[in-house]
Amino acid sequence: HLTLAQVLGTSPPLALCRSAPLRPGVLAMASMQLATPPGAGVAFLAVPAPGPHRLAQGPAPSDTLRAAAALAAAAAVAAEPGGSFLAPVAAAAVVGALAGAGVRRRQQPSARRSGGTGARSVLTQEPPVEFQAGPPQPETPVEFEAEDFAEDQWGQKFNWAKAWYPSAVVEDLDAGRPNKLTLLGEDLVAWKSGDGEWRVFEDRCPHRNVPLSEGRVEKDGSLFCSYHGWRFNGEGKVTAIPQAKAEDLPRLLENKRACAAVRPTQLRHGVLWVWGESSPDAALESALVEPNEPAELDDPAMEGRAACGVWSHRDVPYGFEVAMENVTDPAHVAVAHHNIVSNRYTDPCPIEIEWVRKPSNKGGFKYIIKRLKDGPEKPEMEGMVSTMDFRPPCHMYIKSEYKSGASLTLLINFVPTKPGWSRLVGSTLLVKGRNGEKAPGFAIYTAPIPRFLTHLLAPAFLHQDQVFLHFQQSILQKEQMKNKGKSWKQSYWIPTQADKGTVSLRQWLDRNGGVGWSPAVSNDLAALPDKELLFDTYKTHTAQCTTCQKALGRVTKLQAGLKYSAIILASAGLATTAWPMLAGGAVLGLGAGAAGKLKKMFHEVPFHHQDNN
Repeated sequence: HLTLAQVLGTSPPLALCRSAPLRPGVLAMASMQLATPPGAGVAFLAVPAPGPHRLAQGPAPSDTLRAAAALAAAAAVAAEPGGSFLAPVAAAAVVGALAGAGVRRRQQPSARRSGGTGARSVLTQEPPVEFQAGPPQPETPVEFEAEDFAEDQWGQKFNWAKAWYPSAVVEDLDAGRPNKLTLLGEDLVAWKSGDGEWRVFEDRCPHRNVPLSEGRVEKDGSLFCSYHGWRFNGEGKVTAIPQAKAEDLPRLLENKRACAAVRPTQLRHGVLWVWGESSPDAALESALVEPNEPAELDDPAMEGRAACGVWSHRDVPYGFEVAMENVTDPAHVAVAHHNIVSNRYTDPCPIEIEWVRKPSNKGGFKYIIKRLKDGPEKPEMEGMVSTMDFRPPCHMYIKSEYKSGASLTLLINFVPTKPGWSRLVGSTLLVKGRNGEKAPGFAIYTAPIPRFLTHLLAPAFLHQDQVFLHFQQSILQKEQMKNKGKSWKQSYWIPTQADKGTVSLRQWLDRNGGVGWSPAVSNDLAALPDKELLFDTYKTHTAQCTTCQKALGRVTKLQAGLKYSAIILASAGLATTAWPMLAGGAVLGLGAGAAGKLKKMFHEVPFHHQDNN
């Protein structure tokens, strides 16, 4: 509340500190009087304010924000009664990471003294500084020769609402109650009706807009709204309104406004596919479009040769954009997936991309990956052809094909659920060679491992990417907020052809206006407050997977049985000094500890690259 004259005219000099944010949550202005003789004036310094309880003690010409990327490997301890062996296997889709880079912010003095000398000098304020991440960047992010595809090659824009999305694995859904889903920012509810068909409605009762996912599936096969007792059949038609008078009920049941909004569905190879909207024409339009599945699954010529491994679904804390960007990037695998499928020090090498199908709005794109590695490849890699096939809206099929005709394809579907989140629905497609040959690594995907264990061990692979992708999307949004109009083209710097697929994916998104979200969604991509929350596996998978819920119950009982048996046996051994009983108690105790570690994996699988040596 002091005036400038009061500050300058005080003896001894006053110290003045204030906060005036130039960018919300980014910088604060710390203004303080230097220890100069009375009447000498005031110096104002702009300094970075990294936190509410830290104040820089002097001018700082620059401040670097670094994206902290940490993940790494949790030991996979597996145990099941009666099982012959348990092996740590990550039977999951290859998804990787682009780490966000530090952002250099330049500071300039916010105020300067001008005019003459003395205590009554005039203080002039400079206009706010527009902060930039380094020098101005060119519009193109690439230094290699970028391809300029013809305008007519792209064709008609892709319509996100008029497409099929693989949204859940029905074996892992609960057929006895409603299951909540999300697609393009819209909440949905999946349930099994009385005729044995899986149905999907928009998660909204037409009566008072409460979620139908909080309802019940009744014995008569209807979906029951637990708020007022309205019931709906599989076609979405209301069949019961308890509050209606008998003479009014027939008329009310025929009112279209009483119907739930129905989404067309298909069940293919155990996966529930959901149509992108519920308009009056949705049933007809969806019947004219086939789900985007690999041709081998329904090819009669492949009968007996092609088969899928275990399917799974899980929600991941990074959005469709960075998820799909990541799986168009073959180069990250050699580094990010150290000790699982690669060696970060010896495997990275230049990569060339050769088009098989050039980009188009409705057709996506496909390319061959060529590793330019010095020296011979591993024997099993000789003659192998690797392709990445992006098919809109959300499918990436990564195929390794061998001379024998055998192949292994990672079926990766990142379903856009809401901004900043997506659902990974994935499996592996295995094709035997012309003479029954198996693709190298075949045993990994056919090992006698319980279904729940393939789900449980997947995060060992996925979490190597997760921290990168979660923070990458947040950093990119911050860059765009700090510099209005700045796009990925200015924020990324891509000097090699290894990222050619990533550039094409981003161009495809730009051409199609980004993801076709519901208008009601929030686009806030702020990072989670605690990085450890990224490694939660209970909320993102176990709670939504009946297979893993049942397994968790069995492991919990096994742990308790082993624990108490160990205590009883050890106590008896101590009382009688019987060494065999003590040894038996110790073995049971170790078993209880192993079961405890397995139980913990249903809840979280921490991972840190710094510890993955």
